[in-house]
Amino acid sequence: MSTPASSTLPTPSAVPRTGCDLQPVDVVRDAVRHFGARYLDRVYTPAEQASYAAGGPASLAARFAAKEAVLKLIGTADGVDLRSVEIRTPAVGGGRPAVHLTGRAAELAEEAGVDAAGIDVSLSHTADLAMAVAIGLQRPTTQTTNETATMNETGTA
Repeated sequence: MSTPASSTLPTPSAVPRTGCDLQPVDVVRDAVRHFGARYLDRVYTPAEQASYAAGGPASLAARFAAKEAVLKLIGTADGVDLRSVEIRTPAVGGGRPAVHLTGRAAELAEEAGVDAAGIDVSLSHTADLAMAVAIGLQRPTTQTTNETATMNETGTA
């Protein structure tokens, strides 16, 4: 009995994707010193800039590293406004930061099959270095039953 060519079969599971970045705090400190609001407004959202008031350049460097880690996770930074990757922290009580994507960053995540709402990020910093790791799941792809049959017969699609 054959299956219609239009039916699809899901692959077994989602594929984890990761991104990481390390950022020297001095680079951010120098950028703020030399370019001030122009740098801040070009790279950080107003909410992220508020973290600078609370945590200084190390906090901004950690957010910069997180932005880069997320962009690595979705596959590219080409044409992405860094403010379209926002690293949000809870207003009260601290807690885990959250990733919010808009614009081209959200489009790239969608194209990569990554659920933007499910991206998790972890930040850390010392006085000298900030780092971030981002993880997300790439949605399973589907294959037509004809492609699956070809794979079963030849081992390739």
